[in-house]
Amino acid sequence: MARILIEGGYIVPMDVRDHVIEDGVVAIIDDRIHYVGERSNFDASAFKADKTIPAEDRAVLPGLINTHIHLIGAYLKGVTEDTPGRAGSGLFNRALPILAECRDPDDVYWGSLAHAAEMATTGTTTLVNTWHKEVNVAPAVRDIGIRASLSEMLVEIGLGGLSADTTERPWRTDRLERAMDNAVQLHETWHGAADGRITTRVSPGGPGYTSLEGMARSRELADKLGVGMNVHIAEVPGETEFALKLYGERPMQIGVESGVLAPDTIAIHCVFMDDHDVELLAESGATMSHTSYHVAKRGYFPPMEKVYPKGINMSLGSDWCSNDLWQYMKFAILVPRTITGNVEMLSGWDALEMATMGGARGLGMADEIGSLEAGKKADIILVDISRPSFRPIRADNFCSNLVYNATGADVSDVYVDGNPIVQDRDVMTIDRAEMNREVQHRAEAIWARAEKNFQRINP
Repeated sequence: MARILIEGGYIVPMDVRDHVIEDGVVAIIDDRIHYVGERSNFDASAFKADKTIPAEDRAVLPGLINTHIHLIGAYLKGVTEDTPGRAGSGLFNRALPILAECRDPDDVYWGSLAHAAEMATTGTTTLVNTWHKEVNVAPAVRDIGIRASLSEMLVEIGLGGLSADTTERPWRTDRLERAMDNAVQLHETWHGAADGRITTRVSPGGPGYTSLEGMARSRELADKLGVGMNVHIAEVPGETEFALKLYGERPMQIGVESGVLAPDTIAIHCVFMDDHDVELLAESGATMSHTSYHVAKRGYFPPMEKVYPKGINMSLGSDWCSNDLWQYMKFAILVPRTITGNVEMLSGWDALEMATMGGARGLGMADEIGSLEAGKKADIILVDISRPSFRPIRADNFCSNLVYNATGADVSDVYVDGNPIVQDRDVMTIDRAEMNREVQHRAEAIWARAEKNFQRINP
C-alpha cells in the first residue's frame, strides 16, 4: 500500500464552516484519506510514509469540482468573448459554427485534453462534461488522470441554425434516437472505467434543443441506467420566448413537467428566471450549476439575490473558454454585490463551498469527494500562499483571503486518488508541449473551415 504524508501548511477540510487547521497533516493510504488534523496529534513515525510532501507556505484543500464544462470548447478561446452584436451572439454566431467543424475524433481528443489540462492545473479534480460523441472525449480525461462524469448531449435539432430570434424548431426524432444510442454506448463502455474515475450521466439539451417528449424520454433513460442528469435550462436569450410560443410555459415549468428537474439533476446556467422559476428550481431539489464568470462575459447574469436565499444546492460550472474556478468563485460573489449593494449575500467560504461540497452533493458523491475527511477519496490540491498578496495571514478569515486573492496560477500540486497529476505547476501525465502544438495546429484548421459561417450582427 502506498502511503503519502502531506505535512505542514494550512489545511482547509471544508467539513465545518471556516474550519482551518494551522500546521496540519493529511495522511493518504492508496486512494483514500487516512487522517486529517493537527501535526502535533499525528504520529508520523508510526505511519511510515513512503513519501512526505512538505506543505509549509501552502493551503491544502479538497480538489475543486466543476459541474459544467464542454471540453471541446478549447477551440473557442479568445474567439467568442468579444463577438459584435447583442448578448448571446458569441454562442450562436461563433461557437456553434466552430464546434460543427469538430468532427474528427482526434480534434475532439486534443481539444478536450487542452481544456482538461487547464482545469487540472488550476485545481479542478472532478469535471462534469457534456457534448456529442462523448466516447471521443473519454480518452482525454482518462489520460489526464482527472475524475470525470461524462454525458451525451441529447438534442433534436441541428444547432447550426439557431439564434436568439429563432422561435421555430423542426424537431428531428432521428437525431434524438442517435444521441440516445450514443448515451447507452457511452455508459456501457466508460461508466466505472479508469479505476472508477469515469462515470456517466444523461444530458438532455434542454427546452431549447429537445422537445418535451424528448426531455421525458431522457428522464426514462437516466432512470433505466441508474444515473443522474444534467440539463441546460433558462440558458440563453430566445429560449423562454420559444418555449412560451410552443408550449405556453416557461423552461423551468417544462423541466418539472418532463421529470427532468429532480434531486439527481444538475440544472445548468439558470439565467433567465422569474420569481416563480426560482421557486420551481428550489422545490425540485435540483442543483444549480452557476456559470458566473462565463455568463457575465455574455452580458447577462442569473438573479442570484433571489436564488441564494432559497437554499438551493449551488455548484460552479465553467462551460468553456475559461476554466479557472477561482475566477468563478469571485464572480459568484462580486456581481450580485454590484447589482444589489448587498455585501452579506455570499462570503468567500460560501463560494469555496460551492466549488467543493456543492458540486459533490450535485453529483451524489458527497460521501466520496468534496472535503478532506478520513475515508474519502484523496483528491487534494495545494495552493501556494507564499506570495505577498496572501500576507499577512489571519486564520479566522483564511478562506476569504484565499478566495479573493488566489488564482489558478497559485495551485502548485494536484492529486487525484492519491496520484500526482500536477506537481510544481506542471502536468505530470501528458506531454504539454506536444499538446500545445497539436491543439494549435488543429484549431487553426477548424477556424479556417468555420469562418465562412461566422455571422456579424449589428449592435
